[in-house]
Amino acid sequence: MRAVESRSCAELVLEVHARAGMYPQAAARFGALLAIVSMLVLLVVPMTFPPYALLADALVFFLLGQFIARWSDRIRHLMTRRREREELVRLRASSLFLERGVGGTSGETGLLLYATRMERRIHLLADRGLLRMVNEQEWNALAGELHEERDISPDVLIAAIQRLDVLLARDAPAGVCNPDELANAPQLSLE
Repeated sequence: MRAVESRSCAELVLEVHARAGMYPQAAARFGALLAIVSMLVLLVVPMTFPPYALLADALVFFLLGQFIARWSDRIRHLMTRRREREELVRLRASSLFLERGVGGTSGETGLLLYATRMERRIHLLADRGLLRMVNEQEWNALAGELHEERDISPDVLIAAIQRLDVLLARDAPAGVCNPDELANAPQLSLE
């Protein structure tokens, strides 16, 4: 990150999170799925159950499903639509852009690289000053490639930063006044 900032006027902030959100709808969907399956099993078993047992069973399995889904990113991923995940990544990145002060640099050259492991996404947000400097087609191509769903590993992040470095050093080179306004350490939230 320091290399990118030393060769360009960009102020790069790297955020890596386990997930963009908790996805309560995924837990509810998984709980409902378990409740329906448990009720179907009870209905086809050659025994008779009182109606309250069916209701109690469904409630227990619904709550169990919610509990399991809250601890499993794999279930969260399976129980959400791609569009939901993409939207939450975009919203969280926008929020972090403001929270971390990326949009408040003096030259409007802030750049947020936001990566989420559960959604398997990298999202780039650049301030308008930086966007005015870079080639629009190349920027959009790079942002589009990075945004594709993929496993998020240190190697993938390093490659993304290196690709940004090449583009930014060429199109937005460091000037005489290149203040280091934002923290350089990556922000990790992997819980």
